[in-house]
Amino acid sequence: MKEHPDLEISSELVDIPVKKLSIRYIPVVTPIELWNNDMSLKNSPHVELLENIEVCGGFLWELLSATRYWKEREHRYQIGFKDWDKKKIKTHIKRRWGIYRSLKKSGYRHKLRGDKPVIVLKKPFWKTRFGLEYDWLKGDELHDGGGMCSAAYYLGYETIPGYYAKDKYPGSKKKGVFEDKLRFCQNRFGEIF
Repeated sequence: MKEHPDLEISSELVDIPVKKLSIRYIPVVTPIELWNNDMSLKNSPHVELLENIEVCGGFLWELLSATRYWKEREHRYQIGFKDWDKKKIKTHIKRRWGIYRSLKKSGYRHKLRGDKPVIVLKKPFWKTRFGLEYDWLKGDELHDGGGMCSAAYYLGYETIPGYYAKDKYPGSKKKGVFEDKLRFCQNRFGEIF
Protein backbone atom coordinates (compact mmCIF):
# COMPACT_ATOMS: atom_id res chain seq x y z
CA MET A 1 0.00 0.00 0.00
CA LYS A 2 1.37 3.41 -0.92
CA GLU A 3 1.84 6.11 1.68
CA HIS A 4 -0.92 8.69 2.10
CA PRO A 5 0.17 12.35 2.35
CA ASP A 6 -2.34 13.29 5.08
CA LEU A 7 -2.76 10.07 7.02
CA GLU A 8 -0.66 7.70 9.07
CA ILE A 9 -1.81 4.08 8.94
CA SER A 10 -2.13 3.01 12.58
CA SER A 11 -3.13 -0.65 12.29
CA GLU A 12 -2.43 -3.84 10.42
CA LEU A 13 -5.14 -5.10 8.08
CA VAL A 14 -8.10 -5.73 10.41
CA ASP A 15 -11.80 -6.51 10.22
CA ILE A 16 -13.63 -3.19 10.51
CA PRO A 17 -17.25 -3.23 11.77
CA VAL A 18 -19.33 -1.93 8.87
CA LYS A 19 -22.30 -0.74 10.96
CA LYS A 20 -20.11 1.72 12.88
CA LEU A 21 -18.90 3.55 9.76
CA SER A 22 -19.70 7.08 8.65
CA ILE A 23 -19.08 8.61 5.25
CA ARG A 24 -16.45 11.36 5.12
CA TYR A 25 -17.86 14.84 5.52
CA ILE A 26 -16.31 17.64 3.47
CA PRO A 27 -17.50 21.19 4.30
CA VAL A 28 -19.29 22.96 1.43
CA VAL A 29 -18.97 19.85 -0.77
CA THR A 30 -21.24 17.70 1.41
CA PRO A 31 -24.77 19.17 1.43
CA ILE A 32 -25.49 18.13 5.01
CA GLU A 33 -29.21 18.87 4.63
CA LEU A 34 -29.45 15.92 2.21
CA TRP A 35 -28.02 13.76 4.99
CA ASN A 36 -30.43 15.02 7.66
CA ASN A 37 -27.39 15.73 9.87
CA ASP A 38 -26.44 12.05 9.97
CA MET A 39 -23.28 10.96 8.12
CA SER A 40 -23.66 7.29 9.10
CA LEU A 41 -23.22 4.69 6.39
CA LYS A 42 -26.64 3.32 7.33
CA ASN A 43 -28.27 6.68 6.49
CA SER A 44 -26.10 7.37 3.46
CA PRO A 45 -27.26 8.21 -0.07
CA HIS A 46 -24.67 5.58 -1.08
CA VAL A 47 -26.58 2.67 0.46
CA GLU A 48 -29.92 4.15 -0.60
CA LEU A 49 -28.65 4.29 -4.21
CA LEU A 50 -27.97 0.55 -4.28
CA GLU A 51 -31.44 -0.16 -2.92
CA ASN A 52 -33.02 2.11 -5.56
CA ILE A 53 -31.19 0.41 -8.43
CA GLU A 54 -32.14 -3.04 -7.16
CA VAL A 55 -35.80 -2.12 -6.58
CA CYS A 56 -36.01 -0.44 -10.02
CA GLY A 57 -34.39 -3.44 -11.67
CA GLY A 58 -31.64 -1.36 -13.26
CA PHE A 59 -30.64 2.12 -14.26
CA LEU A 60 -33.89 4.04 -14.58
CA TRP A 61 -32.22 7.43 -14.84
CA GLU A 62 -35.41 9.43 -14.43
CA LEU A 63 -35.89 7.86 -11.00
CA LEU A 64 -32.22 7.76 -10.04
CA SER A 65 -31.79 11.46 -10.84
CA ALA A 66 -34.22 12.20 -8.01
CA THR A 67 -32.13 10.31 -5.41
CA ARG A 68 -30.05 11.95 -2.72
CA TYR A 69 -26.94 10.38 -4.25
CA TRP A 70 -27.55 12.05 -7.62
CA LYS A 71 -28.38 15.36 -5.94
CA GLU A 72 -25.19 15.25 -3.89
CA ARG A 73 -23.08 14.70 -7.02
CA GLU A 74 -25.04 17.39 -8.86
CA HIS A 75 -24.25 19.75 -5.96
CA ARG A 76 -20.55 19.25 -6.69
CA TYR A 77 -21.14 20.47 -10.24
CA GLN A 78 -23.05 23.51 -8.96
CA ILE A 79 -20.22 24.59 -6.65
CA GLY A 80 -17.59 24.44 -9.37
CA PHE A 81 -16.56 20.83 -9.96
CA LYS A 82 -17.49 20.98 -13.64
CA ASP A 83 -16.29 17.42 -14.29
CA TRP A 84 -19.33 16.20 -12.29
CA ASP A 85 -21.71 16.54 -15.23
CA LYS A 86 -24.60 14.13 -15.88
CA LYS A 87 -22.40 11.79 -17.91
CA LYS A 88 -19.88 11.44 -15.09
CA ILE A 89 -22.64 10.95 -12.51
CA LYS A 90 -24.07 8.09 -14.57
CA THR A 91 -20.64 6.53 -15.05
CA HIS A 92 -19.94 6.83 -11.33
CA ILE A 93 -23.28 5.22 -10.42
CA LYS A 94 -22.60 2.32 -12.80
CA ARG A 95 -19.19 1.83 -11.18
CA ARG A 96 -20.79 1.78 -7.71
CA TRP A 97 -23.26 -0.82 -8.94
CA GLY A 98 -20.37 -2.85 -10.39
CA ILE A 99 -18.66 -2.92 -6.98
CA TYR A 100 -21.90 -4.14 -5.40
CA ARG A 101 -22.44 -6.86 -8.01
CA SER A 102 -18.85 -8.07 -7.72
CA LEU A 103 -19.05 -8.26 -3.93
CA LYS A 104 -22.41 -10.03 -4.12
CA LYS A 105 -21.20 -12.58 -6.68
CA SER A 106 -17.66 -13.28 -5.51
CA GLY A 107 -17.31 -11.86 -2.01
CA TYR A 108 -14.50 -9.63 -0.87
CA ARG A 109 -11.28 -10.28 -2.78
CA HIS A 110 -8.31 -8.56 -1.19
CA LYS A 111 -6.08 -8.84 -4.26
CA LEU A 112 -8.59 -6.85 -6.33
CA ARG A 113 -8.39 -3.97 -3.86
CA GLY A 114 -4.63 -3.73 -4.40
CA ASP A 115 -3.39 -0.30 -3.41
CA LYS A 116 -6.94 1.00 -2.82
CA PRO A 117 -7.73 -0.39 0.62
CA VAL A 118 -10.53 0.63 2.92
CA ILE A 119 -9.10 3.29 5.25
CA VAL A 120 -10.97 4.47 8.34
CA LEU A 121 -10.22 7.35 10.68
CA LYS A 122 -11.17 6.89 14.34
CA LYS A 123 -11.78 10.66 14.48
CA PRO A 124 -13.13 12.56 11.46
CA PHE A 125 -10.57 14.45 9.39
CA TRP A 126 -12.28 17.86 9.59
CA LYS A 127 -12.57 17.49 13.36
CA THR A 128 -8.88 16.67 13.94
CA ARG A 129 -7.39 18.93 11.25
CA PHE A 130 -9.64 21.99 11.50
CA GLY A 131 -11.40 21.58 14.84
CA LEU A 132 -14.93 21.36 13.45
CA GLU A 133 -17.28 20.36 16.26
CA TYR A 134 -20.68 19.16 15.08
CA ASP A 135 -22.76 16.60 16.98
CA TRP A 136 -23.21 14.58 13.81
CA LEU A 137 -19.50 14.60 12.88
CA LYS A 138 -18.33 11.34 14.42
CA GLY A 139 -15.86 8.51 13.79
CA ASP A 140 -15.35 5.87 12.51
CA GLU A 141 -15.09 7.89 9.32
CA LEU A 142 -14.41 6.31 5.95
CA HIS A 143 -11.54 8.05 4.24
CA ASP A 144 -11.24 5.58 1.35
CA GLY A 145 -13.50 2.73 0.32
CA GLY A 146 -16.98 4.26 0.44
CA GLY A 147 -18.22 2.25 -2.54
CA MET A 148 -16.98 -1.04 -1.13
CA CYS A 149 -18.32 -0.37 2.36
CA SER A 150 -21.71 0.78 1.05
CA ALA A 151 -22.04 -2.44 -0.90
CA ALA A 152 -20.89 -4.48 2.10
CA TYR A 153 -23.42 -2.75 4.35
CA TYR A 154 -26.24 -3.28 1.87
CA LEU A 155 -25.32 -6.96 1.56
CA GLY A 156 -25.37 -7.39 5.33
CA TYR A 157 -21.64 -7.80 5.95
CA GLU A 158 -20.66 -7.46 9.61
CA THR A 159 -17.06 -6.48 8.84
CA ILE A 160 -14.83 -5.49 5.94
CA PRO A 161 -11.01 -5.77 5.80
CA GLY A 162 -9.30 -2.41 6.11
CA TYR A 163 -6.86 -0.21 7.95
CA TYR A 164 -7.33 2.33 10.70
CA ALA A 165 -5.46 5.59 10.25
CA LYS A 166 -4.97 8.89 12.00
CA ASP A 167 -4.40 12.45 10.83
CA LYS A 168 -0.68 13.18 10.38
CA TYR A 169 -1.16 16.88 11.12
CA PRO A 170 -3.95 17.35 13.69
CA GLY A 171 -4.82 20.98 14.40
CA SER A 172 -2.50 22.24 11.66
CA LYS A 173 -5.24 23.44 9.29
CA LYS A 174 -3.03 22.20 6.44
CA LYS A 175 -5.22 21.64 3.40
CA GLY A 176 -3.25 18.62 2.25
CA VAL A 177 -4.89 16.66 -0.57
CA PHE A 178 -7.89 18.98 -0.36
CA GLU A 179 -5.80 21.95 -1.59
CA ASP A 180 -6.29 20.92 -5.20
CA LYS A 181 -9.51 18.98 -4.72
CA LEU A 182 -11.40 21.99 -3.37
CA ARG A 183 -9.82 24.76 -5.45
CA PHE A 184 -13.15 25.58 -7.15
CA CYS A 185 -14.96 26.41 -3.94
CA GLN A 186 -12.10 27.86 -1.91
CA ASN A 187 -13.79 31.20 -1.05
CA ARG A 188 -16.82 29.43 0.39
CA PHE A 189 -14.85 27.90 3.24
CA GLY A 190 -14.46 31.15 5.17
CA GLU A 191 -12.70 30.54 8.45
CA ILE A 192 -12.13 26.82 7.89
CA PHE A 193 -9.26 27.66 5.56
